[in-house]
Order: sequence, then structure tokens, then C-alpha cells
Amino acid sequence: MFIDSGRILGVLGKEPPLMTTREELKVDKARDEWRKLIAQGWRRTKPVWEDY
Repeated sequence: MFIDSGRILGVLGKEPPLMTTREELKVDKARDEWRKLIAQGWRRTKPVWEDY
């Protein structure tokens, strides 16, 4: 799993965000992070893009 962080530049939606860091988590740590997010109230959503 990758955790990307970035900054918003300019007006939101006018320019893509600038990625500043990318952290790679191994399987065990990724599972721990997933459990932590779910415990904080995060939920899985359906994709909003089309499969091509």
C-alpha cells in the first residue's frame, strides 16, 4: 500500500495537487493502517470512474 501526501496549489480544482511524499507500507503494516482508518470512521466507497 502506498500513502501519498501533497499540497494544494492555486485554486482548488484548477491545478492538480503537488505530491510531496510517498510512503510504501508492507502488507502487515498496511493491514494495521486499514484497521486504524476503519476504527476512526473511514468507509470504503464505490469508484467514481469508469473501467475501460
